[in-house]
Amino acid sequence: MLLPMPAMPAPSGTPSSYAKSRTYAVLAILVLQSAVILMRLILQLDILGGFMMGIATGLGWYAWKEDMHITFLCYWGAMCFINGIFDVVKFIDFWVHDPMPLFSNALTFGYNLNSATYLLIPLVTLPGALIAWYLYKDQTEGGDYGHGGGYGRSSTDERAPLWRQSNFEAFGGNGQRLGAN
Repeated sequence: MLLPMPAMPAPSGTPSSYAKSRTYAVLAILVLQSAVILMRLILQLDILGGFMMGIATGLGWYAWKEDMHITFLCYWGAMCFINGIFDVVKFIDFWVHDPMPLFSNALTFGYNLNSATYLLIPLVTLPGALIAWYLYKDQTEGGDYGHGGGYGRSSTDERAPLWRQSNFEAFGGNGQRLGAN
């Protein structure tokens, strides 16, 4: 594995109250991302970038449709972060190497719209990574982000991750050897 990452959490129940409270924020980000994908494909003819952003946004739409499915929200967030960083670099490259100013009343509407698209791409992608991070932290730690039952939390120790709950015992039972009868 090239980048060491923790395992993505799996849902086991209904979303936490924090995740439910962020449903409309995720929806707003996904709508904006979908609009920017169209701008990217139509105005800039950036087929590969639009396709990669479309895959990430598709994961987000699926997670939203499946009642804030935490696994797909994490995949969406990871892809938003990676694509967002590359798109920030692409925006800086466009800004530095273009002989014209970024925005100008003297230039055409199409040029200004193209510049706005370069700017909007990371502005709608990186917030997806941020909100997915907060949802991940709420899922795994149950900490300051939300209160009360969520994925994988018991009713007795609802704010602790599964491995910190009092009834969790690591490596319990008898050991087995391969080939032993």
